[in-house]
Amino acid sequence: MPIGITWHTVVLFFGLVAFAPTRLGDLYPHPMPVADYGAAVARITALQSQEDSIVSPGGGSILLTHGHRTARVVVLFHGLTDSPLQYFPFAQRLFDEGDNVFVPRLPHHAERAGHVAAIGRLTARELRDLGDASIDVARALGDTVIVSGLSAGGTVAAWVGQYRTDVQRVVLVAPALEVTHVPSLLHGAVLRIALRVPNVTRASPRDSTEPDREPGWATHAVAQTLKLGVAVRGAAASRSPAVHDLTVLLNGYDRTISNGAAIDLMHKWQQHGASTHLYELPDSLHLPHDVIDPRHPGSNTGAVYPVLDALIAGGKPAEWVGILK
Repeated sequence: MPIGITWHTVVLFFGLVAFAPTRLGDLYPHPMPVADYGAAVARITALQSQEDSIVSPGGGSILLTHGHRTARVVVLFHGLTDSPLQYFPFAQRLFDEGDNVFVPRLPHHAERAGHVAAIGRLTARELRDLGDASIDVARALGDTVIVSGLSAGGTVAAWVGQYRTDVQRVVLVAPALEVTHVPSLLHGAVLRIALRVPNVTRASPRDSTEPDREPGWATHAVAQTLKLGVAVRGAAASRSPAVHDLTVLLNGYDRTISNGAAIDLMHKWQQHGASTHLYELPDSLHLPHDVIDPRHPGSNTGAVYPVLDALIAGGKPAEWVGILK
């Protein structure tokens, strides 16, 4: 330990860091809806052109369109360290059923020269902006806007559910609102520390067959995602959600995120009169946290995709899917 720094100083520093209030800043919506279908496609095409120079093959935002406004448009938000390609097979499935589908890329993800440390630059405000911008274009792509997202994408979808009135239905899949292995009572303190101390990363070599993915994690990216979740849960405690048809699909075998935090959010929405539905994929399936990407070891999209189909359509899944209260 450097001269002049004592253990008492270190303890005091971390004590101040842990208990100093987290400033959420402006995480409210700033909608700027696009005028029509042509303008929405042009905006997404321009975004994709910008991404072409920086993203890995297959890692950019995905737009599947029938060439005109459809009855339903579905927006899908992918998870941390992944890319829109995570959702491509499911997006194609929805497209084949007649939907327009938009899968935007999370900021700093799937960069060609990137490293998982670059994802550590991600901020809650950028995630807020992604949610806003995605709905701004989606409402011009279809008559009814449906939103879903996995993990960090589920947190963005939760923000949409709380704040965007121009969305019909939101389906959260294992949303990253709290992580496992941290007791709920300590979650706030741990989050404040993670937001304030230097970013810590753990990276694995990129798989050359999956250049769109960044194996590993970055503490700041996780903390900023959870920060957005804190903002959503705080708002949900005091006011009605903007979207009144809200569903959460949890994974009983999940060892990454806290299912309890998502259940708590649903109860808050319920108390304010929203129509909420809470389901759980059974523990017996031994599914990974990423239940969407068929490339993920242990995935079972043959079981999961029909469940998501039903939930996005506003229906009930198969009877083998658990119903939670």
